[in-house]
Amino acid sequence: MRILVVGAGIIGSALADRLTRPAPGGRSRSQDEVTVVEEQGPGAGTSGASYAWLNANDPADPVYHRLRTAAMSTWRDLTAEFGDPAWYRPAGNTAWAATDDAKTRLADRVARLTGLGYAAELIDSDRLREVEPHIRAPRGALIAHYPDEGYVHGGSAARALARRARESGAGIVTGHRAVRLNTEGDRVTGVRLDDGRDLDADLTICAAGRRSPALLATAGVALPLVDPSEPGSAAPCLIATTSAARGVLNGLVHAPGLSARPAEDGGLVLEAEDLDAGVDESAAPALIRAVGAELLARARALVPGLTADVAEVRRCVRPLPVDGYPLTGSQRPGLYTVVTHSGITLGPHLAVLVAEEIHGRPSPALDLYRPDRVNPHRP
Repeated sequence: MRILVVGAGIIGSALADRLTRPAPGGRSRSQDEVTVVEEQGPGAGTSGASYAWLNANDPADPVYHRLRTAAMSTWRDLTAEFGDPAWYRPAGNTAWAATDDAKTRLADRVARLTGLGYAAELIDSDRLREVEPHIRAPRGALIAHYPDEGYVHGGSAARALARRARESGAGIVTGHRAVRLNTEGDRVTGVRLDDGRDLDADLTICAAGRRSPALLATAGVALPLVDPSEPGSAAPCLIATTSAARGVLNGLVHAPGLSARPAEDGGLVLEAEDLDAGVDESAAPALIRAVGAELLARARALVPGLTADVAEVRRCVRPLPVDGYPLTGSQRPGLYTVVTHSGITLGPHLAVLVAEEIHGRPSPALDLYRPDRVNPHRP
């Protein structure tokens, strides 16, 4: 089967890698001809710019929680094949709450997560100093630790997966964008590139993230994603990276008003949800610089003595399904879509499930997340 994957973020790259690996039981997939199309290069988009928190930290929907915990296990299995690479960091996550209401919510979250069998615990300030020696929580804060969580350097992970897929026979087409889906009747037969070339396929998999709705619309197919161009859209966010601050953090830290983790080059990655207001695609450079300065100020309050400066502030546009859940499944003959928020957490696991589905073994785990669902899935 000729399989064309559009997009080489973490999902598309993981799919290409999975589709060129032996099937379960050692069965060969050598009859598949896999090609990936990516305009910039593997991991150059959202996957490489995002905060990339690897977690199943929300207990609200137990079914979705199980999908995410299974995805964390898939990451462990996958990275073992790469010899525990530096781009995968299961270094734990520490969070705290300072107000009474926030403490109640955090304590409830920890209790519900532990009830689901998830690794979560409340710790004291002495234990915090062992886990993260360089940070300080306010006196009286309620502190939680999630030892199995972590982060991924998304760009490097996507490139490693795409490289292994290429070594296993996949074709990687970069420098050109898929501008439309080609069709014959109701069937999708491949894509047209921006240089006029057609790439034919028996199955086209749309893993183009935020750009998926525009591509799918060329064949009259809709995908319910939050529009990043709408004023006040939740899809765009800003991520700041600092200059070198090696050894300041061991894992992720989620403090009130700031999320932080180590960056790949030794700095820190910083994000704050409350600062993303107004950061749409028309945000002025002055606003972006101001957000970067505020993120740095908050980081210096979190880490006494931090001397790093802001090295870069990137706009990250996330593919956000309108109901928050993955969009995965066949939309037309010859067309399969896989788009989700939390692609870093879910990507490799979705690749496993999708690879089985397109070879005739439907996955019940994906039944709730079909793109044509009428009612949003709720617990």
